[in-house]
Amino acid sequence: MINKKLETLDHVLINLQRIVNTNEPIQTYKKGIEKGQDIIEDIRSMIEREPTSPQERNSSIR
Repeated sequence: MINKKLETLDHVLINLQRIVNTNEPIQTYKKGIEKGQDIIEDIRSMIEREPTSPQERNSSIR
């Protein structure tokens, strides 16, 4: 699932490059940025929900 989100984020970034190269309206660019930020937040939530291993718990104590 995370890989799918990362792939979608990659497509968003490619689209943002296209938007800049074709001088589309700034609002179009802002929508793309918001979409990318939403995907990043989704990925962070997925990672936080994953169980942590004993090694991860020990390394966070240091």
